[in-house]
Amino acid sequence: MDADFLYGSKTEFIPINNQVFTIHGLKPPYRIAIRNTLTFFAIKVQPWVNSYFFSNVKTRGVVDLANVDSSLLDLHEDLFKEQPLASRYSIADLYMLNKCIRLTPTMEVVKSLCVYIYDKQGILTVNDLSAVFNKSRQYLNKVFKKEVMYSLKKFIITVRILALVKHKVKNTELSLTQLSYEFGYFDQSHFIRDFKNVCGVTPRHYFNNIPEFVLRH
Repeated sequence: MDADFLYGSKTEFIPINNQVFTIHGLKPPYRIAIRNTLTFFAIKVQPWVNSYFFSNVKTRGVVDLANVDSSLLDLHEDLFKEQPLASRYSIADLYMLNKCIRLTPTMEVVKSLCVYIYDKQGILTVNDLSAVFNKSRQYLNKVFKKEVMYSLKKFIITVRILALVKHKVKNTELSLTQLSYEFGYFDQSHFIRDFKNVCGVTPRHYFNNIPEFVLRH
């Protein structure tokens, strides 16, 4: 709370007034403008359980999750009590374990897809997945959209670009041309378009202004 979430090429902003929230349906680049200080605890869920947690999120923006699951307010209160960081991790772990999530058959399929895409760093196509998993493109797209709440192609591109960014951070001597070739881009316009769709800015702008958060992780 007490911050603004800035997004998009025209730098629109939304005040963050919620204790527990998610960011949904906004276009990058993203930035948080802090008025004084900011302390946050982030919980990331894997894509194959997106629908389990967020299927009731119907609006775009900074979405108040207390309206989706009021138990998150109790979690917030527990997490922000004065205590060691390790204790906070344990509280979050216990909260998630108590959800007792049982994967449905389609969630299992999507989990297998995601793990395979992660392993290949997103350097593949939907056709490749169709051949590997012996399922039609239509079926894979349908179950993926149902569970992840966005398209299989968008996920592949996102994984690919994030892997590319991590690789560049660790190998600063690589030129952008070399980098794009290593990740299967042989058309610079295609590379720049995918990068902008994920990061909101061009590769050159991004790597000339790498966020400190990325360098730390």
